[in-house]
Amino acid sequence: MFKWLSSDRPAPEALELEEKQRTLEAVEERYAEVYTEYATLQNELAAFKLRYWRRVGPLYARLDAVRAEIAAELARNAPRNPARQQAARAAGAQARASADSLHEAEEDVNSEAFEVNDDLKRLYRQAARLVHPDRADDDEDRSLRDEIMARINAAYRNGNGLVIESLIEEYQQRAEVGEEDAATRLIRTIRTIARMRDQIRETEAAILTLRDSELVRLQKIVIEAEARGVDKLAELAAGVERQIAEAEVRLERIRKYAAAAATVTLEPVPSARTAQRTVTEKKVEEGLVDPPAAGSPVAQTFRSVRGEELERAAELYIADQLHAAGQDYAYRQPCVLAAGQCLRVPDFTVLDTESKPLLWFHQPEMDAEAREDWQADLAAYAALGFETGINLFVTRDDETGAVDETRLRKMVLFVLSLARS
Repeated sequence: MFKWLSSDRPAPEALELEEKQRTLEAVEERYAEVYTEYATLQNELAAFKLRYWRRVGPLYARLDAVRAEIAAELARNAPRNPARQQAARAAGAQARASADSLHEAEEDVNSEAFEVNDDLKRLYRQAARLVHPDRADDDEDRSLRDEIMARINAAYRNGNGLVIESLIEEYQQRAEVGEEDAATRLIRTIRTIARMRDQIRETEAAILTLRDSELVRLQKIVIEAEARGVDKLAELAAGVERQIAEAEVRLERIRKYAAAAATVTLEPVPSARTAQRTVTEKKVEEGLVDPPAAGSPVAQTFRSVRGEELERAAELYIADQLHAAGQDYAYRQPCVLAAGQCLRVPDFTVLDTESKPLLWFHQPEMDAEAREDWQADLAAYAALGFETGINLFVTRDDETGAVDETRLRKMVLFVLSLARS
């Protein structure tokens, strides 16, 4: 009688421990499957990336290096332009990153192929279940697991199942298993289940991120092309080589223009501040119009040596400088390439020796709305092939609103060097 008082009956925590251990086994199995999928995908992508960089990487590194040189030259030609300086820094950083990636690919001793079979996956699942650092209980255990798992990952990347088996055995021999009562084991098991479930969710999210990456999409394109007998990497390499050739031509052109600008000289023409009277003043003197009322705003115009009526003194200076140098120009002529678009008309258009237009805008003071419109116009001109500092130029009056003759003269010299080279 009184068998219910028997001490042989398992304690409640022991019963719960058995249940939690069964749960842990299922969670561990799922964790091992998910992590094996993640590791396999990582290794497949690592092998493809290595193959890609060894084929195309040197070309991309060269292209980024040339682009960095272009950005540096443009920044050197416009030392007070913060956007140019920032662009040069960004291009330089990209070139260094490409060079570093190429160096890593050259130093990588792994194979460009990753071949995995069911036996290798089974061994890796076992390793992930037993050894992975996410199962560690303390810092000492985590350090041991980190060390062993890093070697297991390397063996998996190289397809070496025997090494994985030996590393699993090594961990089991080196791991210390202490005696614990049921209550302590129950707490540890519950914590391990919660931790591994979190890791499963994070790993599944990482898998989705990898599968949605640009590298996976490129890998798919290359594999599908190869199935059709097409070497997609060779096509990519040829495309990058064309970009390099175009960039090198552009770099040479920029350097040639800068060198030409440094050697061009002009005979001085009258200063805009001492230039002839405005057209309005002449008309008043000749009795053609009434003088403006005292205090009323005066809409002044200026007449160039060629006889054009210009709106601003700076435009008069530019026009007469170009004329004195024997350079033909068009004033306020819409760009043919922008036909049909409502864009700001360049103040001056100069044709180079190939009859390609060089556009010059002299900016007035602008409010915030006008600046936004101007940025939109610049973007539209860029889409038509006009790049600031190459074939599109912008000048302004100085901070006080006066004509900045020094800056304008330098720009005239630069535009002339482009038009005549």
